[in-house]
Amino acid sequence: MKLLFRWLAVVAFSASLAVCAKPLLGLGPIRYTISQAQLQQAVAKRFPYSQSLGDLLELQLQTPRLSLLPKRNRIATVLDLTLSGQLLGDAYSGTIAMDYGLRFEPRDNSIRMTDVQVTRLDLANVPPAYQDAVQRYAPRLAEQLLDGFPLHRISAADMARANGLGYGLGGFKVVPDGLQVTLDPKPADSVQ
Repeated sequence: MKLLFRWLAVVAFSASLAVCAKPLLGLGPIRYTISQAQLQQAVAKRFPYSQSLGDLLELQLQTPRLSLLPKRNRIATVLDLTLSGQLLGDAYSGTIAMDYGLRFEPRDNSIRMTDVQVTRLDLANVPPAYQDAVQRYAPRLAEQLLDGFPLHRISAADMARANGLGYGLGGFKVVPDGLQVTLDPKPADSVQ
């Protein structure tokens, strides 16, 4: 994202738009693609992640592996998972696979997971007595815990730069080679 803002700054400077209130000569929306490798790096910084329900159950997630689902405008992620706590009596490890959409939260400039759907849960050595409960409840618990999970925060400085150039974050679209970010021009009276 920083490269995009640098590019915008160069265009703005070279066109002497620093004092112009209109977004970059009316260029309209600007699209920038964050590669899958860059996405992988950004998401990896948010893990390992742990969440507990008191002493009853603890969920630990680590080592995210991303893939893109452009036809569904979603991102798929496989994570290593460990479930432990008094409810289970032991720790069980495996993997969890999910896919999700993305949304922007302007309150803290974060990009968050939304509509999380667990597609597979594999845990080794779970006793037969717990197997049904784990398969039934663990995916729902993971979906609830991860829905709204912040994957990345855009710095206040980058947001201010975009705003100063007359742009705001418009949306996200998963494309075959990454995540396309759209910056939309703001109305002239809202540019600060």
